[in-house]
Amino acid sequence: MRRTRPILRKSSLLPSGSSAKKFDVTGMFFRYAAFLKFSSLRQILSSLFQRLFLGRSVFKGSDIIGCSVIALLVLAFAVQDVRAQYLPEPEIPVQQQTTDSFINGKLAYTIHRSEGGGDPIRPEPGYFDDLVVSIFQDAGLPYVIAEQAPWKRVMEQAMQGVRHVIYPTTRTADREDSFKWVGPISRTIWNLYGYADAKWQNMPFEEILVSARIGVLLGSAREPYLRRRGAQQLVLVPRENLLLPMLQAARVDLIAIGGSVLRHYRDIVDPSAQQRDIDGVLPYRSCFLYMAISNAAPVDEVETLQNSLDKNKKSGQFIELREKHGLSSDTDSAFLRAMLNLDNNGVACLDLFGRDD
Repeated sequence: MRRTRPILRKSSLLPSGSSAKKFDVTGMFFRYAAFLKFSSLRQILSSLFQRLFLGRSVFKGSDIIGCSVIALLVLAFAVQDVRAQYLPEPEIPVQQQTTDSFINGKLAYTIHRSEGGGDPIRPEPGYFDDLVVSIFQDAGLPYVIAEQAPWKRVMEQAMQGVRHVIYPTTRTADREDSFKWVGPISRTIWNLYGYADAKWQNMPFEEILVSARIGVLLGSAREPYLRRRGAQQLVLVPRENLLLPMLQAARVDLIAIGGSVLRHYRDIVDPSAQQRDIDGVLPYRSCFLYMAISNAAPVDEVETLQNSLDKNKKSGQFIELREKHGLSSDTDSAFLRAMLNLDNNGVACLDLFGRDD
């Protein structure tokens, strides 16, 4: 007696009560990749699958094998396409990341957001971002916003590009000819911070530079200055938020960091850092901070930006913006008197020799 092969009907593959629904086998394989661009080979396999199997009312055993083979091939190419979508792009060398942008046919400035911008707990970066954008808007110059990146990278982009803007940037002698400058927009006191109960408090500055392991931001103005002054053991980090953990882990003895940045990380981001008092060991330099603009930028446009900043200070917008971000607005303070005094335009740094006034 001739033995017949079992026949599988589509209805036998469906749950009870669903026989009226269309049995779309291909949906199992394409549903999650539908948003991707189909490769040519996968399109051919898909078409073959539908032509051979989708329109059938019954499936034989041989059909199931053929269906499975094609389905596996389709799935393999689908996975390959998905992987291609999510594989990370090869990192572009910094020197190739200087492409400038155009708006309505005009070369636009690329404003690099300050590190920590948008952080509601730390107001200074967001304040600088808003200030710089308002200055460009008042000047009527086109711009695009670039998300924050490691400081050394954006510094090199600004040096090699045509219309790049970075801030707040310390205006130092070694940087003077590498950029055009608009400011000042802030001022900082350079201090070395360490544990209050450590031995560094009563040591002369020159001896500290020789003996202490000092953590400092890679590419910051503090790095070359400390080297010139004789620092023997600088420990470089790519981001400022790594300095406090380095101190806590005893990998450095002191850190060269802004006071407001340190307070942010010590008191808010990492309250455990308060277990041992951290204090300023020695204020050694006072520097005004500027917007640094690619040297290829036209002089007249840089002058327009400076005039916009000066108008911002005279009109009271400078103070209003600080109030909006919860920053000090006391115009009698030494800091804001220095900021609002237009005679300080162009002033860079001054050694303090231990004084912070």
